[in-house]
Amino acid sequence: MPEHPEAAPGPQHPRRPQFPRGAEYPEGEAAPGGYQAPDPGYLHGPPRPPAQPPAPAGAPAEEEEPRAAGEPFRRSTRARRKPIPAVRGGGHGRLIAVTVLFIMVTGGSADYISSGWRAALHLLFWGGVAAAGLIAAGREERNGWEPSPRWVWPAAAVGGTLLAELLIALFGSPAIIAGSVAVAGLFLFLVMLFG
Repeated sequence: MPEHPEAAPGPQHPRRPQFPRGAEYPEGEAAPGGYQAPDPGYLHGPPRPPAQPPAPAGAPAEEEEPRAAGEPFRRSTRARRKPIPAVRGGGHGRLIAVTVLFIMVTGGSADYISSGWRAALHLLFWGGVAAAGLIAAGREERNGWEPSPRWVWPAAAVGGTLLAELLIALFGSPAIIAGSVAVAGLFLFLVMLFG
């Protein structure tokens, strides 16, 4: 009895010829359909040559042989960096969105915070709008763009404050909260609709 049962020859099929090493099809030229067994080095690639020590600083550079396909590639020169041009934003959509958000937050929280905190919110909003205006002006100057109108920034700061205080005086916080939820829902619906 052989040591390994799988090594024992099985029963011979009358129509299926047996070839060396138990292969069902012959190897090499006799294989049907032009099939040939892959090279043993095909999966792992050719053996790598031993690493060469770096050349001295003054030595002339040797020409490298062309690399074979599938061989690891390493750049010998640095990649060129292509500068990405600055793109000017279209309109004042972010300024309008921040102003509306400020009105919602300030108006909705007016009945629940003191007047001092409300004044601090106004000052914080003014500071943020002023900083954003200065950053926009600096970008325009740095990139050589035509200056945009400057009145938009102070108009947003003053208009946001006046509108928030007017809504607080006329309707109160609960109505402003309900209106804010309705406006936010409409905005999200339009975003989902148009993308």
